[in-house]
Amino acid sequence: MPDIKTNSKLVKPGDIFIAINCKDSEQHISEAFKNGARLVFAEQSDNSTVEIVKDARLLVSVFASIKYNNSPNCCVAITGTNGKSSVAHFLRQIWCYSKLNAASLGTLGLFVGDNKFESSELNIPSLTTPDSLTLHKILNYIASKNINHFVFEASSHALDQKRLHSVKLSAAAFTNFASDHMDYHKTSEHYMESKLKLFNEILPNNKPAIFSLDHQEISNRIRQVNSNHITFGLSNKNFISAKIKHSSSSSTVIDLNIGNDKFFDISLKLIGEFQVMNILCACAIAYATGVSIDNIISTLPILKPLTGRMEHVSAYNDTDIFVDFAHTADGINVALKTLRGICKGRLFCIFGCGGDRDKSKRSEMGQIANSLADVVIVTDDNPRTEDPASIRKEIIKHCPKAIEIADRHEAIKYAINNLDKGDILVVLGKGHETYQIYGTEKKYFNDTEVILNYCHKK
Repeated sequence: MPDIKTNSKLVKPGDIFIAINCKDSEQHISEAFKNGARLVFAEQSDNSTVEIVKDARLLVSVFASIKYNNSPNCCVAITGTNGKSSVAHFLRQIWCYSKLNAASLGTLGLFVGDNKFESSELNIPSLTTPDSLTLHKILNYIASKNINHFVFEASSHALDQKRLHSVKLSAAAFTNFASDHMDYHKTSEHYMESKLKLFNEILPNNKPAIFSLDHQEISNRIRQVNSNHITFGLSNKNFISAKIKHSSSSSTVIDLNIGNDKFFDISLKLIGEFQVMNILCACAIAYATGVSIDNIISTLPILKPLTGRMEHVSAYNDTDIFVDFAHTADGINVALKTLRGICKGRLFCIFGCGGDRDKSKRSEMGQIANSLADVVIVTDDNPRTEDPASIRKEIIKHCPKAIEIADRHEAIKYAINNLDKGDILVVLGKGHETYQIYGTEKKYFNDTEVILNYCHKK
């Protein structure tokens, strides 16, 4: 099959070009023909040689699945506002500990087994979910390497743009829902509808849908279209549930129920109710994909947390310092409430907000930090093309206790210098990221490295 292109500049003689509808479609179509396209598809065009189709994005997905027609036997997609990366990370580990060849794809890249996969054969973009062509190329490639269990993150953007619509799924999961990406979706309703496309349009009705009965709207909507359910959550009405017995800065002890089976005093190397929910979701998917209960239980105490997700990076001078990716109002609320529950002294919080993104969450995040943290330091995140000082000002307007330190490195140093015994510091927003974006330039920056280097020097 010829190569398929959606960028007219990349078209070579003999390629198929699919024009994604936009104001410059005619210009792209002309360029594609000029570059030698053998066939051009579009939703509308004045050019009589163009093949008119109803849905160009869906056609890309269909063609991608035809060109790259091999995929792992077991493919699972995970959607939700928060927790996708962690659930995929935990599930991959459970599969691997169960002697299954497994891989995961998402915000942090492609992982095969315990290792991040780098290959000149695959150009993996830094997106939560890649475009249809890249996604199917990855599926085809890893299947050729005898990897039969694959989990990937399904972003709302990808679902809305039909990047996943030709993937053959064995199961799908919905972690949770909170307001995010309003710069793209405009309304919470559109955001929810985009997420639900995973179950309404992609997952076959008889394949397992994994969700929590604790989230009423999600559970009601999915049960309307899917007949096969496995549920998880903290309430015992779920098929897989848990009771949190004890939490510390390094672990959480739970009692676990799986159907009619009960397991007591399981120690997880994770902290927080939200991480327990992520673990339960991963357990539910593992169960849905054939992993035995015994294997699930035996792997829980040895599961490793994901880099940058409520990661304990230092216990400097009888204090605890964490890094977390929380960058939404819901995320910062969950992170601070989690740490407040184990904090014996003062809770310090460092965060900022990204530029060129949903501005509405700046006031919400400021309000939450002001109410839940004892000391708040507002700094730069990824300002992008916005004025960094203006972003900080919008946050501080709703967080009167905040100390403003623009330089993220200096903000971290200031916080560490002011920690006393029993205090906790959490640096939010960047997590695993190793850069800051000013304008269009990426500058190297790693919260964890800055923390460890400064603590070591002191």
